[in-house]
Amino acid sequence: MDGMTFRRCLAIRLTAFALLLAAAAPAAAVDLPAEVVSADGEIPPVLSPGAVTVVIPGERSGEQKNLPDLLEEVPGLQIIRLQGRHGYAVASVRGSTSAQVAVYVDGILANLQSEAAVDLSAIPVDTIERIKVYRGYIPARFGAQAMGGVINIITKMPAKPETRLSLGAGSFGRYKGILSHAAKLGGGKFFGSFTRESYRGDFKYWNDGGTPYNYTDDYEGERRDNGFEKADVLLKWEDENWRARASWVKNDRDLALEAPGIDKPGTVQRPGAILDTEKWDLSLGRRQKSGVVDWGWKAVYTHQTKDYDSRRGAAPSVIGGAYVTNSKYTVKRVGAAADAAWRVGERHYIEALAEFYEERLDVRGDVLYDYLNGKEHYRSRSWSGSLQDTISLDGAGTFLMTPSVRWYSQDDIDHATWQIALAKEFSPSWTVKSTFGTYARAPNMYERYGDGAFILPAKDDLEWETGKQLDIGAAWQGISGETNLRASLTGFWRESDNLIEFDMESPAYGRYKNIAKARVKGVELEAELESELWKLTLSGTWMRGTNETPNDSGSVRYYGKTLPNRPEWSGKARLTRKFARGQVFAELQYIGENYADSSEKVLFDARTVCGVGVKYKLSPVSTIIAGVDDIFNQADDWRMRPDGLNGPVRMLWYPVEGRTFYVTFETVI
Repeated sequence: MDGMTFRRCLAIRLTAFALLLAAAAPAAAVDLPAEVVSADGEIPPVLSPGAVTVVIPGERSGEQKNLPDLLEEVPGLQIIRLQGRHGYAVASVRGSTSAQVAVYVDGILANLQSEAAVDLSAIPVDTIERIKVYRGYIPARFGAQAMGGVINIITKMPAKPETRLSLGAGSFGRYKGILSHAAKLGGGKFFGSFTRESYRGDFKYWNDGGTPYNYTDDYEGERRDNGFEKADVLLKWEDENWRARASWVKNDRDLALEAPGIDKPGTVQRPGAILDTEKWDLSLGRRQKSGVVDWGWKAVYTHQTKDYDSRRGAAPSVIGGAYVTNSKYTVKRVGAAADAAWRVGERHYIEALAEFYEERLDVRGDVLYDYLNGKEHYRSRSWSGSLQDTISLDGAGTFLMTPSVRWYSQDDIDHATWQIALAKEFSPSWTVKSTFGTYARAPNMYERYGDGAFILPAKDDLEWETGKQLDIGAAWQGISGETNLRASLTGFWRESDNLIEFDMESPAYGRYKNIAKARVKGVELEAELESELWKLTLSGTWMRGTNETPNDSGSVRYYGKTLPNRPEWSGKARLTRKFARGQVFAELQYIGENYADSSEKVLFDARTVCGVGVKYKLSPVSTIIAGVDDIFNQADDWRMRPDGLNGPVRMLWYPVEGRTFYVTFETVI
């Protein structure tokens, strides 16, 4: 019996065994909270039986971390960055592609058909209350095609009126200011915030002159055209039933050129391109109870423009591929969703969700029409539906089974998938979980038609992805002396057919293509130890992703090759020591070697980065935070290396800054 047959038989037997228990067990009510789903999309743990990690940005307040920095604390999640630390950044969960990860902000799907891989660096972090990352089983409340996982972001809504101000500065010309206000308004609660941030981004780095075999022409360059300017506004209002939200984000970013051979002292260099993005999100929703049914609806509207221009210098930039010098992508999306939940007897809790989205993409530019066959307008419609049942299998309510089915249709093509989860609480300390399911995802306009900048349209029409996943894990929590302990260990396996993978065809541009088959397996570890004065958090991942595409008759052979941008080992640790008026902290992050390409020719170095800082309360309402990231300046030694002994050591295409100092002042006005 091969591995695939064994896993399929195991899943069938687990499901049959659970159904038998459900039929034979005495009735027991499913333990549910009074509010099944909150205004911001929060889901009770009993209704999300997969692996879930909670990140609280307020615990890192003032440390000038962006959203990708915070998410690197989650086991099984890797951040893939393009063009430097503050550049474009997307998430991969358990070896998934970034488009397989659904990102929600206050219940609004951030993934667009024209930008399915969400740029996490563009999402403001200072107004976030908490982040939940779901892996394995995807709850029915998330209707997107989330083959990898879900990142659910909940923004702040303070319980009492307050006004807060935060001002910060850091190395390489970074400045940041946040002003927020919460108040009672019209029988409900209001929250508003404004954030302004800028970053010059110039720093010195080692440059191999673009000739990695020749060490005599190496020099110290200075990174240029590497900054950004961001501004965002968030407005929220809610009462017992109604929820309204509006947000605006403006992100003007430099797209620096690939570094090898440029930035030489005393020379005039051609500047890189610029990419200006502006996005509006509007939503209105209502929740209420009608008898035993908890139900709600919401309507959303998104408008985004992306302006790309590489004509700042005497000659156009090559970013984006040959001869593409300017483009403008405009997206308009409308959506609506309705959901309901109700108890059926004493043993079942049913949830249902239906969603609809329609999106239009308008394209303007110089020679983009040659790539897109002269088309200027694209439209996509999608429908989805989910049905989930949470079933109590034993008289004590400590053994739960959660099956669900999901249907998705896009542009007249549809797929149906299913999931099942089992969770058994053996004691107040020990819980074991296992999930199994299938997934399907349609190619989107972003993957098909590019972004008008450094992602080019696909050469061939892309096919739907399909896949399956299996995981099993154990969690323990308890108290040892005066220390609270919590730990979980989860093994996972996933397989994808027709995986839509991003391929960097050169340092300047890339495109998406189908991989016939890919397989990922791994183990996640998460632990936390906390006493009155000390807190230690740990997360680690071992993962191996391989391309299972059969060898073709050509010169390129990918079978058995490691999937790019998936490090085998990664982990993060943070130690905090509290004192009377604040705390000191230290962090350690490790990211192992990972391939830059699909043919295992070039490796990114492993890297270990350390940071330290202190938070000190100046008064009951004011705090100052100061620290340093990459204290040992490890970024200066980060390289690309050949796999094996052949070939030269190379510099990164897009170097990152090293040791970085920062200081932040926060106060309640």
